[in-house]
Amino acid sequence: MTIKALLRQPYLPGLPLGDYLDQIGKRFPDFGRVLWFDRKGAAEALAGLSATTNEFETNDDDGRGDSYRRAQLNRMIRARGMRTLFTLAAGVPDMESIPPGWTLLDLLGGDGLLARVFASMAPRPHHAVITSDMAGHMVAAALHAGLPAIRQQAQFLFMRDESVDAALLAYGTHHIAPEDRLGVCQEAARVLRPGGRLVLHDFEAGAPAALWFSEVVHRYSRAGHSYHHFTAAEMAGHLKLSGLGSVLVRRVYDPLVIRGGSAAEARNLLADYLFDMYGLTGLAFPQTSLDDLRQTVWKLAQYHFAHSAKYAPDDAGPEWKREPVVYRDGAEWVAEIPRVALVAVGEK
Repeated sequence: MTIKALLRQPYLPGLPLGDYLDQIGKRFPDFGRVLWFDRKGAAEALAGLSATTNEFETNDDDGRGDSYRRAQLNRMIRARGMRTLFTLAAGVPDMESIPPGWTLLDLLGGDGLLARVFASMAPRPHHAVITSDMAGHMVAAALHAGLPAIRQQAQFLFMRDESVDAALLAYGTHHIAPEDRLGVCQEAARVLRPGGRLVLHDFEAGAPAALWFSEVVHRYSRAGHSYHHFTAAEMAGHLKLSGLGSVLVRRVYDPLVIRGGSAAEARNLLADYLFDMYGLTGLAFPQTSLDDLRQTVWKLAQYHFAHSAKYAPDDAGPEWKREPVVYRDGAEWVAEIPRVALVAVGEK
């Protein structure tokens, strides 16, 4: 395929590749310089993108795209875990220590949620999180919000070697087919600069959070959720086979936290979030009232997110809640669902 023909290829909804590149060049010139759409195999990868749909491109009638986007409006509900991922990716103790000009590639970035959360936490405005996703509508939304974003599959990145300081695979890594996972990690390692870090995040196979997906989300969401979660050995093995060193796997606290003016409001807001985030439409019968639906979702969360000592976070402390709780914090009420994530870090 000629370059001219490549530039005419559909890329984002209503936007061919050439127009996308023009936009990026004007709005994010540093990012534009690391793009590599004439890479060998790029034409085939672009064609594969155009032919691919997933549950996040859908609406409430045939998947969970709309409900997922509604849930994402509450940006800070997963802030505790996200902060940990940012500091692990940068190899620093806190957000204030992240150096100027540092860049992170968020490989499962959706509509840019982590980029927005990072911007709210970062002490300096010139840090950059690049949002990467295979869903065209998600990437278009990120661009519309003023974020650098690229549509690509994690298995084939339209980016040059050694072009970012860190890469993150989080909040959806179990969606990657097991046979593709090593290749995805190798691609992420390819775009890291020397000394850069790859962070791999999932909810450990057999742990309470993974069982929530298999026993609740798969059963009650319209799209289903039949995916294999990572093990610690799998994470470590993939990072080492990707040529990364200093590989460390740990469990980190990654709760869902929401605030309200009363105990009932906080609990209901978190139940609504769970319903929308995971598209649990199978729980909503015509005769079911909103209050009953919220109670059902909360009871399922109470049952499935009770933690055993076996899955305690390595950084367990007074913050770690061992079961879903609602508690008072000053003038506000807080509803919290404890989740423990499995996180691996490797360095190039």
